[in-house]
Amino acid sequence: MVLALFSVASATTSDSISSLWGAWKVAHGKQYSSLEDSHRFIVFQNNLVNIAKLNAKNPNAKFAVNRFADLTNDEFQSIYANGLIKSGVSTYEEPESFEITVPTAIDWRNKGAVTPVKDQGHCGSCWAFSATGALEGAYAIKNGELISFSEQQLVDCSQSSGNQGCNGGDMPWAFDYVVKYGIQEESDYPYTAKDGKCQYNSQKAMKVFENYKELKTGSVALLAALATQPIAVSVQADTDFQFYKSGIIESESCGTYLNHGVLAVGFEVVGAKIHYIVKNSWGTTWGEQGYVRILAGKNICGIEMENSYPIVE
Repeated sequence: MVLALFSVASATTSDSISSLWGAWKVAHGKQYSSLEDSHRFIVFQNNLVNIAKLNAKNPNAKFAVNRFADLTNDEFQSIYANGLIKSGVSTYEEPESFEITVPTAIDWRNKGAVTPVKDQGHCGSCWAFSATGALEGAYAIKNGELISFSEQQLVDCSQSSGNQGCNGGDMPWAFDYVVKYGIQEESDYPYTAKDGKCQYNSQKAMKVFENYKELKTGSVALLAALATQPIAVSVQADTDFQFYKSGIIESESCGTYLNHGVLAVGFEVVGAKIHYIVKNSWGTTWGEQGYVRILAGKNICGIEMENSYPIVE
């Protein structure tokens, strides 16, 4: 596959970078005007430098050219990492003790509580995907049936709880709406990646969620909650996420400005370190088939600051 040719280390001459650029455009079906091509090529070169810096900061992770390689960081953020609306300034406090009695590892994917990775497209609806992921997990654990719930219903219909469709929202607001009105299945209310008129059908909505809980900050609270079900989590995604390919993000330079909603589906212990397993909503070509792993205990990417989960009747 042509993507296998993309190596920052090999891009040492203008000819090799030009070859990478040409191969990338073919792989992603990109065509530009002459002027736009020149601009995007400069962006591509700058991103190669940024990728090299990310790899240097994260020795246990790998960053590489992907479908976002022709976007500046500002463009990437405006399209893919700006969908989370927070009502106030978040603060972080880690308990003095990191000791906690939980399983050494848990992965809710292996327990039938996580639907396949989805793709939000060019819509700031990450919050809806994070929320439905938590709803799907909670329902599956309680009832033994994994159902894909409708992000589009939340995008179109939950403005009364504070959400703004493709212009952003928050998972607790989504849960608040679902507690009041219920949630339809994806097959009944499919995703369109754009704002639409609310097509809510009360006869098809599942009204089984009685409440939701917002977690305290810190890894202890998040790990304990993850031992019971998948958790809707908030992260900063406009830095290390753009070119993440594999491994564990450990650099605190990822930031803690929460702008993206994702779903923590478990954690693992490797040596003396614990890391979270996180499901994103940018399709399966991003990261580890749509997933990212993040170090626990240091609030990397702000993942231990503002998290929540629904409660099934």
